[in-house]
Amino acid sequence: MPSPTPAKPLPVYLQIAELLARQIKAGYWRQGERLPTEAELAQNLAVAVGTLRKSLALLEEQGVLERIQGSGTYVKKVAGTRQIYELFRLELTTGPGLPTAHIIDVQRLARPAHVPVLGEAPQALVWRVRRQRLLSQVPVALEEIWFLAESLQNLSAQDLGDSMYLFYQQRFGLWIANVEDRLCAAPAPDWSAPPCGLSPGDAAGFIERLSWSAGNTLAEYSHTWFDPAVCRYSSRLSQ
Repeated sequence: MPSPTPAKPLPVYLQIAELLARQIKAGYWRQGERLPTEAELAQNLAVAVGTLRKSLALLEEQGVLERIQGSGTYVKKVAGTRQIYELFRLELTTGPGLPTAHIIDVQRLARPAHVPVLGEAPQALVWRVRRQRLLSQVPVALEEIWFLAESLQNLSAQDLGDSMYLFYQQRFGLWIANVEDRLCAAPAPDWSAPPCGLSPGDAAGFIERLSWSAGNTLAEYSHTWFDPAVCRYSSRLSQ
């Protein structure tokens, strides 16, 4: 099997914004709580203060943070925003971590019987993307993702970034608004390979996900096998 291809990374300021949003949702800071100073955050995250300020400005624009002149930066909102990883549920056992991906394989195929109808074309061709998922550079999971191929004739590993949902938004103008996750345990697939900690047949956590667009069209179907030794599935609810 060829070596996986690292996906195109998000810009650094966007990586930091997503990581901070994931940390907020994980309870590192509560609603109304003041974040550390910009100097402290920049040092902890190993980024320039200017990059951090760009990240904070984006989170303020998205309604996640509130910046008060002379006082500091406060958590304003912890749910219901449109972060890139808003619906990403895997976390390291030590904390949320920043998601990245390596592309293992990209193929255009006839829709297999186990993949539900995507869009409104039951016999349509679909793209299958196999990826290794990492959190803060730690391999944690394997993903098999299916989406409709009718409007995309050519696709390679080099075209894909760390976030498939961002790819759909930028390429098709499609935003994933709702998902249904079905969790169980399952053996790791036969295409498992290092450096992922899962070997073919190993017991793994398993997520079957159906993803719908804002127009309530089933846009993506995926399987994720995750290594419970290094990560967990986390879903936080409030009312």
